[in-house]
Order: sequence, then structure tokens, then C-alpha cells
Amino acid sequence: MNMKLFKLALIMIVLLFSIQIPSAEAATLEGETTVNLNVRATPSTNGKLIQTLKKGTKVKYGTYNKEWSKIYLNSRTYYASAQYIKRIATPSSTVTKQAATSTGVTTVNLNIRVSAHSKATVYRTLKKGTTVQYAVHNSSWAKVYIGGKTYYAAKAYIAPKVVASTPTVTKEDGYANRSLKLFGERNQRSTVLKVLPVKSKVVSSKYNTSWSIVYLGNETFFTPTAWITSGAPATPPATTKPPVVKTDGYANRELKLFGQRNQRSTVLKVLPIKSKVVSSKYNTSWSVVYLGNETYYTPTVGITTGAPPVAKPPIAKPPVIQKVQGYANRNANLYKKTLQSSPVARVLPKYTTVTYSKHNSSWSVVYIGTETFYTPTSWLTAGKAPAAPAATPKGKVYTNTPGDVLNVRASASASSAVLGRLAHGTQVDHYGSANGFYKIKYNGRDGYISTAYAMTLKPNATSGAVIVLDAGHGGGDPGAVNGSLYEKTIVLDVTKRVETYLRSKYGYQVRLTRSTDVYLTLDQRVQTAKTLRGNLFVSLHTNAATTPAAKGVETFYSSYSAHSAKSRVLATNIQSNLMGKMSGMTNRGVKTANYYVISYNTMPSALVELGFISSPQDVTHLRNNTSRQRMAEGVAEGIAQYVRAYH
Repeated sequence: MNMKLFKLALIMIVLLFSIQIPSAEAATLEGETTVNLNVRATPSTNGKLIQTLKKGTKVKYGTYNKEWSKIYLNSRTYYASAQYIKRIATPSSTVTKQAATSTGVTTVNLNIRVSAHSKATVYRTLKKGTTVQYAVHNSSWAKVYIGGKTYYAAKAYIAPKVVASTPTVTKEDGYANRSLKLFGERNQRSTVLKVLPVKSKVVSSKYNTSWSIVYLGNETFFTPTAWITSGAPATPPATTKPPVVKTDGYANRELKLFGQRNQRSTVLKVLPIKSKVVSSKYNTSWSVVYLGNETYYTPTVGITTGAPPVAKPPIAKPPVIQKVQGYANRNANLYKKTLQSSPVARVLPKYTTVTYSKHNSSWSVVYIGTETFYTPTSWLTAGKAPAAPAATPKGKVYTNTPGDVLNVRASASASSAVLGRLAHGTQVDHYGSANGFYKIKYNGRDGYISTAYAMTLKPNATSGAVIVLDAGHGGGDPGAVNGSLYEKTIVLDVTKRVETYLRSKYGYQVRLTRSTDVYLTLDQRVQTAKTLRGNLFVSLHTNAATTPAAKGVETFYSSYSAHSAKSRVLATNIQSNLMGKMSGMTNRGVKTANYYVISYNTMPSALVELGFISSPQDVTHLRNNTSRQRMAEGVAEGIAQYVRAYH
């Protein structure tokens, strides 16, 4: 009987050992970062930093060794410090089917998109900690329900909202018993985020036996528990710690100031040699430097007590400057610094006689009156300047200042001295142009006149101005429409009336960009004006608005144009004369607008809006032939007023 029991027991033992016990831990775990955690390419603090995960980020991870864990991001494996990953308990083997809609909370500032794609349009961004209703869309995306509509967000950044009891955090008051470094991680080799002065009051709670959490406003940091003392800082007895003795001194070298007593830490400021400093000894190697309300650390060896020594004047006499008489062997730029990229103060024409001295191997000092300048030595030649060859005129121009005179200046600048004045239509030889000025000869010396007030053709006794008129729209572009009334038709009719009036009354040269119902692009209109060699350009249009209340006449010029000043005069003259003819219409005034045809033209230009085709009041004038004729005469008289002033 005993033998049977023994055999039965032996069989049970064999059966028990033959059963394979499943592993209690899966290869991939669910976890959460407990600090802002650096993810690296290799399991080493010197490994390449891939990214930093915010505190509280959910991660999938696996065990690598005692100190490091594998982190799985974007289908790749990286590494992070194992002590800063908290494992999240996995659900039991009994799978509970998730409800169609769940309540969750965002773990970061989360972009909500219109579709489940990282490049989809962002509908809005929910702040970290926002409660949302959501459902699983796929392995990467969740549906988010906002305002009765469905949007999408990265599933990894929505955590189920769980109401669970949390351990009571015991916060206590205390103070820093030393200069208190605050970290984002429980690692003294990590980045120092803030430093609190010794004896600063702090509110903290114990994280573990070595580390505490410090609370500053809404922010939390980690610091070694040993650096905090509970209660209020006590005033030590006089014999406990000697008072800080601040002494005046100076930097005996270029003085680097640090936030830590470590010369490999970041240099926060650098004081020049001989700077005055107030400091106190921290220990045998380091001193505390006081700048205003801030304190820094620096090696004590860099500070000398007392006032910096006053440099004694040299006994030896300064070297005698050897000034040389010479001349500029080219058009030589003069500078206030020994740097050719600095502003040019003056220009010496070639063969100008100068007095100069050597500054260094590359530069010389040039003396002009009481002023000194620098110029490259290679641009100067010692000795007497050769006779400069007589300059040959490069062409003739005529002054173009109707009713006015043109200033002749000493240099190519509108702020230089005025040498004299030339009457309108005066012919002069020019020797080239630069900076918007022609160089000429005036009373035996060089002078300069503005190219803006000179022309290559002699002005006519009356006016040689070519007036270019542009009827807006045309062809397949009707412009503004009111029933059977088209903008393109109105403005072409008024434009032809303006042309006829200017030709018959004043004999002006008038050209049209279009005289029939054809379409021209904006650039074609500008190029046509250039081809016609126009001296001024006027484009006619009618306006339109979504409300019938908008009405009236207005004229535009472009502040972008190189001729904005004359364009403003042209626009003002047209608006004034047009309203004189059409006093029954609303005066909307002269305005600026960078329309293409008036911004990119090479001549003074204006754009006229003859009224609103959408206005019941204005449209009666736009339909009426008598009103159109008065409009044409007003525009024409404004142009004529401008031409008389400038041509």
C-alpha cells in the first residue's frame, strides 16, 4: 500500500514540473515618464539625443538592463534611463470592451484635425489637461467629438479620465540651506532649470529618501532633500558663521562669471580687464561677485583687491607722423573706419592732390582740413599728380522745370551745397550719372543736377507732353455691370471724349491704350504706355459695391511709384476739376492705392473712379451723354492743369 502511494506521489511531481509556467511579464510594457525624459540613440548619457518626452508621456518600453530601458518610438528602438519610467498596470486577462465614446483628458497641448492625418488642417488646439469625449479610430488616431461634430487627434496623447484616489502629498515649509539648484529630472547631471539663493523660503514634499519636489507657482522641480531644511531659517550665532565681507577690487584679466562653481558650466557674463568689482570669498578657490541684485561665481585668482593701477604715461615721445604729399591714382573712397564695408564718407576724384600718412600696412590716413579719413594705401601715389586728361562729355541734356529753376549742387546729393541755378530748357553737357544726378561743368568746376528734372529732348515752347489714356477692362472683361450697362463701355466712351477735348482745345499729343472693345492685361497697359513714350498716364474706371449706399467720385495715385509726388499732383488736379464739373455727385477725394497700372508705370500716373455703377444716384450720370461729356471735360482740365505746371 505504501509503495502505491509513493508511486502516485512521484507521478504527480513529474506532472507538476512538466507544466510550463507562462512568463509574468510581456516583452513590451506600458509606461509613463515621471520627468521630462531624454530619449537617446544608445544606452549611454553620451548617446545622441533623439528627443525629450514631457513628464507624464505614455510610452511603450522594454527592459534593456538595470539602468536603461528600451523605448519604442515611430517603429524604432531607442533608450532612456529606467528609473524615470513608471510602469502602468496592464488590464487583466479579461478584456473589457471599450465603450463607443469615452471620457479622456489631453496629456499635452493637442492639435485637433479635420481628418486622421498629421498634415490635415488643424481645427483647434486643446490645452493640456482638457477633458474630451473620444472613441478609438485606429491604432494611431482617435475620434474627438466637439460641438456635435467629429474630429481627429493622436490617440497617444489622450488618456482615459480616471477618478482615482491619490496619496495625500504632504507639503511643508522650509528654506534652502545652500544655493539651491532645481532640476527637471532626479539627476544632478541634468540641466539646472533655476537656482534659488541660500535661505530662500521653499514649499516642498518628499519624493523619496533622496529627492524632494519643490513647488514654485504652478511649476514643480526636483532637488536633493539634503539641500532643504524644514522650518524658517534661523539666524546663526555670531560665532557659527563669519559675516560676509565684501571687498572692492578689479579684474586682473578678462573675468568670466558663472552661475555655478564650475569653469565648465555656462559663462553668464564677461567683465573686461580692470573692471571694478565688489566680491566676497566663498572658499579658497572661488569668490562671489555682486552686480546689482545679482550674484555670480568666479575664480578668486581673477580678482585683485584695491583699485586698478593707473597706467603711467609713456616716457618715450610718440612717433613723429610722417605726412606725405601725393594724389589719388583712382576715384578713391574715404572712410571713417579701416573697413571697406563701412559707409563712404567722401570720394576723392582721380588725380586729386592729398596729404596722407601710413596707418598700417594696408591703410593710410588722409588729411582734409581739420578732418581725417582712411583709405587703402594702394589707392594713393606719392609725388605730384599727372595732368588729368580732359573729360569728354557723354551727352547733352535739357533742364525740365517748367515755371521754375534747377539747383546745381556741389556733389551728387540733394543735401549738398547749391552752386547755382539753371533756367528751364537750358542745354548742358553731362559727364555721366550716378545716384540720380548728372555730372556737369558749372563755372569751371564740377557740378551735379538731378536726373529727375532733366531730359534728352529739348522741351517745346508750349508742351511736348505725350498723354496716355487708358480705358479700363474691355473685350471678355466687362468690368462692373448693372443690367445692360457695362463699365468697359462707359469708360471707353468717356476716354474718347477726353482725347477729343485735349486735342481740340490744347493741341496735346494724346494716345490711347485701347480705342476698341478689346481686352488688355494690366502689364500690357503699362508696357503700351512705355512704348508710346508717355509723359503721364491716366486710367478711367467706374466703381461698384455690394450696397447701393456707396456713391461718389474718387481719384487714386500710388505711394509705391517712383513718381508718387507728381502722381499726387496729377490726381489732385483731376479730382478738383472733375468735381467742379460734377458738383451734384459725392466727392470721395484723392486716395492712395497700389493698383498695378499706377504702381509699375514709369511716369506720373492716376486712376479715376467716375462713380458707382451700383448706386441709383451715380448710375443716372453714368448713363447720360451730357454727364459723360462733363466728366470728360473735368478729367481733361485736370490733366491740362498738370501739363502746364510740369511740361
